[in-house]
Amino acid sequence: WVRRGHGIQLLSTSSSGDTVQIGDVRYKLKPSQNPELVPLKHLSDSLPQTVAQHLRWIMQKDLLGQDVFLIGPPGPLRRSIAMQYLELTKREVEYLTLSRDTTETDLKQRREIRSGTAFYVDQCAVRAATRGRVLVLEGLEKAERNVLPILNNLLENREMQLEDGRFLMSAERYDKLLQEHTKEELDSWKIVRVSEDFWVIALGLPVPKYKGNPLDPPLRSRFQAKDIYYLPFKEQLDILYSAGPNVAAERVSQLLSLATTLCTQESSSLGLPDFPVDNLVPALQVLNMFPMLSSQQLLHRLYPYRSIVGKDGCAAMEGLLSRFELLDGQQKSAVSTVVDVSRTEEDLADVTLRVGVKDITFQVPVGSRKLRGPNRSRTFISTPSHAQLLADMMQSHMVKDMCLIGAKGCGKSVIAREFAELLGYSIEPVMLYQDMTARDLLQQRYTLPNGDTAWRPSPLVSAAIQGKLLVLDGIHRVNLGTLAVLSRLLHDRELDLYDGTRLLRWDRYQNLKEKLQFSDQQMHDRSIHPIHPSFRVLGLAEPPAIGTT
Repeated sequence: WVRRGHGIQLLSTSSSGDTVQIGDVRYKLKPSQNPELVPLKHLSDSLPQTVAQHLRWIMQKDLLGQDVFLIGPPGPLRRSIAMQYLELTKREVEYLTLSRDTTETDLKQRREIRSGTAFYVDQCAVRAATRGRVLVLEGLEKAERNVLPILNNLLENREMQLEDGRFLMSAERYDKLLQEHTKEELDSWKIVRVSEDFWVIALGLPVPKYKGNPLDPPLRSRFQAKDIYYLPFKEQLDILYSAGPNVAAERVSQLLSLATTLCTQESSSLGLPDFPVDNLVPALQVLNMFPMLSSQQLLHRLYPYRSIVGKDGCAAMEGLLSRFELLDGQQKSAVSTVVDVSRTEEDLADVTLRVGVKDITFQVPVGSRKLRGPNRSRTFISTPSHAQLLADMMQSHMVKDMCLIGAKGCGKSVIAREFAELLGYSIEPVMLYQDMTARDLLQQRYTLPNGDTAWRPSPLVSAAIQGKLLVLDGIHRVNLGTLAVLSRLLHDRELDLYDGTRLLRWDRYQNLKEKLQFSDQQMHDRSIHPIHPSFRVLGLAEPPAIGTT
């Protein structure tokens, strides 16, 4: 297949063994031993020029055998570029999201007990090193200072001492030893060869500017770093035009201009947080379906500035809105209400909203329970503001997960319950607290009655597999590093758990199953599970005290 950018060409030919070419850089593909670990459906049909240039740079470093650190502002772009490259080159991935709770055992080996006997299980870094996979480490700035130096020797010399007495040795040195000794001798000395295909891609935020631990210089020097900033204005604009073909081009340009301005150094010096540029695509999809929505209303959903910045920040923000002619909230605020909800397929329903005098019908994912029409609850008394909020939530639910922000006791949980009942969702509530760990969120370790160790999936994982509405109550309380382990689930609908289980987005799971010609049972045996297409996350949070970060 051939994809042409402006002068950059991705090309694969099967005559000389498959090769991939980006510009003038060629990469020869190798057959993968575990094709289920190769990323799927990350490459987009139209590749922006900047992304193609990033991919070319990564390919050069890969060919030179240099580990890579992609550094840039928050958002899924860095991870997306890494996954696109690994899909392009058909490389197997071991993925680890770092948090403040990550320990040495998460990287090297974990001790388990079976039938009263203790033994060690290799973790992602060791599996990647011995089997020639790519280790992707996300959130380097969130790990504690003493955790990552464990990897220093593995990164620099491809060597590591393991808890079970084995020693990982670089392919070059191992092969030299093999000329003088037999494989059996090296095995008896517990020396293990690190594959020459082992490679590391690290993803992180620049610290300072963003919160986190700065990288210690010895670790930093072992990476080739590249700044992955937001895509240039023109390329972003093309993506947004295709997301909202019915939206006036001028309006799209104004929205993107505002987003770009809010990500500049001048805006952050005014105390304005970065704008979530990645959320403009789903916002344009909503605007495409509801062109009568005011830009100001829509922006407030992506960037609720009145709740997060002080008086000066609000004044600066309103000045920006008027400069980009986006202060249309007063004259364009048509009242919306949910008129009807009716199931069309097992996991989909048609929702009809009345916006002003016009009825608009669109499809949304729904739960497995019986749908309940609007205004039929005995316990929920609707008011005009509630009706408007539920209609806004339906619009957002069409494209993405969402978060309700409001003061304590203002009825967030009641609205969440009503929303779930309208759409036939079972609610999976998860109460968040300040010292919650990533393990509390994803998977907990426990001991069976006979003394064996095992892993128990958290309610969050069960909700993802069963297609429930996950309500994260109190996301303002939990540590940011802990919450970051969910970013891949929210953006990509993918998750790697501590026991090696992988959750994949529904369409990626089906695609992989067809490609490998596996049954559901075979996928299950390989610890791969689909995330239900109806699964949604609803966060509940209190606004920050104005003036705090």
